Amino acid sequence: MNRKTRVRELHRISKRRGRGQGKNRKELLQLLNWFLPEAAAFGKDEFHGNVRWAPRELAGQALIWTWAETKHVTDAYEHSTESCAELGWKQIAKSYTSLLTNLTRYRETLTSILRDRLHEVAEEVGGRYFATNGWVLMGFDGSRVDAPRTVSNEQALCAPNYGKGSRAKYGKKKSKGMRRVRNQQSPPYPQAPQAWVTMIWHMGLRLPWTWRSGPSNSSERDHVEAMLREDEFPKNTLFCGDAGFTGYPLWSAIILSRRNFVVRVGANVSLLSETVDFKKLKDQQVLCWPKGQMESGKPPLRLRLVRVRIGKLEIWLLTSVLDPKRLKKNILFRFTKRVGESKWKSAGSSKRSTKSNCVAETAIAC
Repeated sequence: MNRKTRVRELHRISKRRGRGQGKNRKELLQLLNWFLPEAAAFGKDEFHGNVRWAPRELAGQALIWTWAETKHVTDAYEHSTESCAELGWKQIAKSYTSLLTNLTRYRETLTSILRDRLHEVAEEVGGRYFATNGWVLMGFDGSRVDAPRTVSNEQALCAPNYGKGSRAKYGKKKSKGMRRVRNQQSPPYPQAPQAWVTMIWHMGLRLPWTWRSGPSNSSERDHVEAMLREDEFPKNTLFCGDAGFTGYPLWSAIILSRRNFVVRVGANVSLLSETVDFKKLKDQQVLCWPKGQMESGKPPLRLRLVRVRIGKLEIWLLTSVLDPKRLKKNILFRFTKRVGESKWKSAGSSKRSTKSNCVAETAIAC
């Protein structure tokens, strides 16, 4: 192939790529215009009057920034500005510092608007995956995520009583004779800052629905109770959780919100039977009435205890759905498998390796 032919071929390939990029640019603009709410939904009163960016375009720039497949966040910002320029968006953050400052300052406002829009889109396009047998399945779980070791992160995320609990003191007492030699060989590292992230995700769509974060000593049950109070969920929502999400306060909060739950229970859950012969009845109703709640005058929780067999393993599930016809055993079996398959897959957790044991366990029982 001579030089003139090669130049002609390169020109033809470049022209074809240009047409393809123009088509991709058009499709991306249509997708963002469809997903992002109208400019009036952001509300001018929520933002400072002197800002030089438009809230809708800033939200679109943030989405493109998070989608960029680059190693450094600053390179992702450069990619977002180039993409916004090709889309014709001019009212965006002009620097990386400006982008982070505005996203931090208006985080609650932007997150609330985009999350509400995401819920609308999920119900609109979810189809048969949005609800399973009439139930909208919502799973919840928590995980710790490592954070950079900075002074501000250590002050905000590290537990103040780290190493001073009863279990830590017991370990020090048991290893008192070996402690000096062991520390000389491998000196202990200081506590690493970690953020505790608790997420509720749509199990059918494998889509994060809402979440809460806090320091490493946060309570995932408190996070779930806060989300139940502050966030909205579809009708006929069925919350699915592992054995860690037990207790009268959490279950009563779900029931008071007029929703239902199914959780796996273990030997640490105390239940009272209303009938004398407990073992001979199937799908029997039980009472959850701890002594502290009993003395405070709060009513007992009437629940249903179901046994599901998966291979040689017996799983005990506790649900607030008292009618067996609404929530049969075969449906519960599918629910347990669905929780195991969906747990953290759509969350993009950076701590996937530390969650491997939990995922393997919940794949057979949740």
